[in-house]
Amino acid sequence: MAIPDRVEPLATDPALISAFEVLGQKWSGIILHTLAQRPARFSELRGAVSGISDKMLSDRLRELVNRGLVTHTRLPPGPVAYALTSDGHALTPVLDQVASWWKHRAG
Repeated sequence: MAIPDRVEPLATDPALISAFEVLGQKWSGIILHTLAQRPARFSELRGAVSGISDKMLSDRLRELVNRGLVTHTRLPPGPVAYALTSDGHALTPVLDQVASWWKHRAG
């Protein structure tokens, strides 16, 4: 591919940079995609997201809650349930597309 003599400078979309600050964090997309199935308790998420430590899961959930993508609700007698917010649900088709792309690419 030839590069023309005169080209416009390259630019990066600031919105994409901001999105990948969240989605680029290890486990964030996996947690969001898992919660797209249904709300879940911490222990359920830990079992569903293979290979994640308790500390990492806790850190990621806290960040996703702070970013407004996940909510947490205390259930009687005390466990917490995590669920996607409407903004979190809006990411589901994007995450589905990424999974589909990878399946196709990996053959």
